[in-house]
Amino acid sequence: MRERAKAVLFDVGHTLVGGSEPSARRLLGAELRLSAKETKQAGRLLMTHFCERPAALADVLKQRLPHRSQAEIEESVEKIWQRQTVAIEEMGGAAALLRTLKQRGFQLALLSNMWHPFYEGLRGACAEMLELIDHTFLSYQVGCKKPNVRFFHHALRTMGIPAQHCWMVGDSYELDMAPAIKTGMRTIWLLNQPAREKSTIAQLLRGEKQPPDWVVENLEEIASFFGDREA
Repeated sequence: MRERAKAVLFDVGHTLVGGSEPSARRLLGAELRLSAKETKQAGRLLMTHFCERPAALADVLKQRLPHRSQAEIEESVEKIWQRQTVAIEEMGGAAALLRTLKQRGFQLALLSNMWHPFYEGLRGACAEMLELIDHTFLSYQVGCKKPNVRFFHHALRTMGIPAQHCWMVGDSYELDMAPAIKTGMRTIWLLNQPAREKSTIAQLLRGEKQPPDWVVENLEEIASFFGDREA
């Protein structure tokens, strides 16, 4: 029999909050007319470089985008920074779910690919929800992003809880489920955008990928899943 779980880790975007489409990477790519390769590289920097001011981030981006003017980069970063700060809305039932799990004795953590303006927006729009969180692991603060398993191992070491005692909840198989499975965590796939996961679903049905422990369509089902489970 498996030991009782001690913690539940959550992805943030499209799991606990919405309103972040399109992504910061795509916004920046469109603003600066970047190639697909440049957009991917810039996106990785946004999510893994610690910057709390748009001007500082623009300085770092300029080193990666020498063919763009400093003024153009600063203007684009400032524009996207402000947009992401106000674009966040809590998913229905998110705070209620976290409160229920907290009452049942679980430690709660966020494990998310995120840059600073999104986190600022999260703190402003979801203060009640964040008060329930015990640990926060954000890619721009840690220096690596999902699906890198180092990110997951860092979270587990910091919490001091073995992987098998933790659940990972997220909307992406590639970013959330696959690396969590590799680390030995238990997994709940919030499949709220199945059209984006058609290829993965087909691979799972063919037995080409390891399935998560459970699949739900909404946050309310997660509360029902845990039911009488306690930490």
